[in-house]
Amino acid sequence: MRVLIFEPQFVGHNLAYVHHIAARLVDMGCEVHLLTSERAAQSEEFSKHLADVIDSIHVSSPDSFVVRGATRGVRVNGPTAVLAMMRSLYVGLCDIRPQHVLIPFGNPIAHWAGMPNPISNWMRRHECESELILLTGKYAYPHRDLRSAIKERLALRMLAMGPWNRIHHIVPHAWEVMQRHPSRLSTISRLLPDPIDAPPRMTKREARTLLGLNASDRIVSLVGLIDRRKGIQQLLEAFEIAAPRLRPNDRLLLAGKATEETRHLLANRFRKLVEDGHVIRIDRHLSAQELWGACIASDVMTTPYPSHLYSASIVIRGAAVGVPILANSIGWMEDMVQRFGLGGTCDTNRRDVFAENLREALDHGASYCPTADAKRFVAFHSIDNFASRISERIAERIGINSSLGMRWSDVFDEHFASKAA
Repeated sequence: MRVLIFEPQFVGHNLAYVHHIAARLVDMGCEVHLLTSERAAQSEEFSKHLADVIDSIHVSSPDSFVVRGATRGVRVNGPTAVLAMMRSLYVGLCDIRPQHVLIPFGNPIAHWAGMPNPISNWMRRHECESELILLTGKYAYPHRDLRSAIKERLALRMLAMGPWNRIHHIVPHAWEVMQRHPSRLSTISRLLPDPIDAPPRMTKREARTLLGLNASDRIVSLVGLIDRRKGIQQLLEAFEIAAPRLRPNDRLLLAGKATEETRHLLANRFRKLVEDGHVIRIDRHLSAQELWGACIASDVMTTPYPSHLYSASIVIRGAAVGVPILANSIGWMEDMVQRFGLGGTCDTNRRDVFAENLREALDHGASYCPTADAKRFVAFHSIDNFASRISERIAERIGINSSLGMRWSDVFDEHFASKAA
């Protein structure tokens, strides 16, 4: 079967998704074509994520997408950018003539395709099935005002009118909303894992040795890109307030490349925390081993993302290594942490509340024990389960008996299984 993967973006998790999908399809004997952007094909991320599959797939990378100003990424929002994406996809359909299309980040065009357009017409005329993955959307979180609720209904209606044979979402709330919708969304929607690789066998002492950390310290961390979007200022303010009531060996670990704005904060507003050794910085891109090492080395991991309503892979990584999470009490993070006992949540945008919860989390971190539900939650988000779920329909079409993998209902105990099935 000839399969087209359409993914012009390369920042974030996009190309990691492409790799997992392409690797599984190659193993299934499919002819895999990747339609991406010239900017993506020339990026460091492209080589990093696709090196081991690139010789087994066909890559097209036209220079037909809109670039985001001075940044490296491809612009995916706004009419001009979306129309450029849709034109590129249409040309790809005409040139490659796939039998199946997979779009790892479908949000930019998901609703536009609900209106009459050449892409939908081509797919229907050539009996080409299509699947897309949604990471965000108006339906991915509860609405408390009429205006937002109306926008959600409109978004769902447009989504249902698109050419999609299957729609995958990584946020349980979004999938639950689609399941209740009085349209074909209830039959074509699927809940998809947000995949993470398996953690290495590494003790806390080994992890701290790897990163040059003191074995006797109590460490609360922020892991990944260290920037405003991840709540770095809120975390630093809360740690500063909590410091007089913390132990002398309590440390804040910032593990991952920092933005210039963050570096300015640390060199000025929070300079004393750094000079006193209360803040430890590993300011660079982390290898996979170092990323896991930072998670394992922690006593508490934080995700104080100020307005992030969607999936956060660091939460899943924390659960995978049995380290409690202190998350902002919004969206997916609040839902998953509370539902599966992954740690605690609080309003991290209120610095006094955050400071008190930081202190309590450090005091109770050593006694944290993952529940059976937490372990099943981690198993659901494995790479193998992601690949099994996303390739299920293609396997059916070509007559392969492939494992259906772990379903969302399998995560819960018997009390919840009937509600989640």
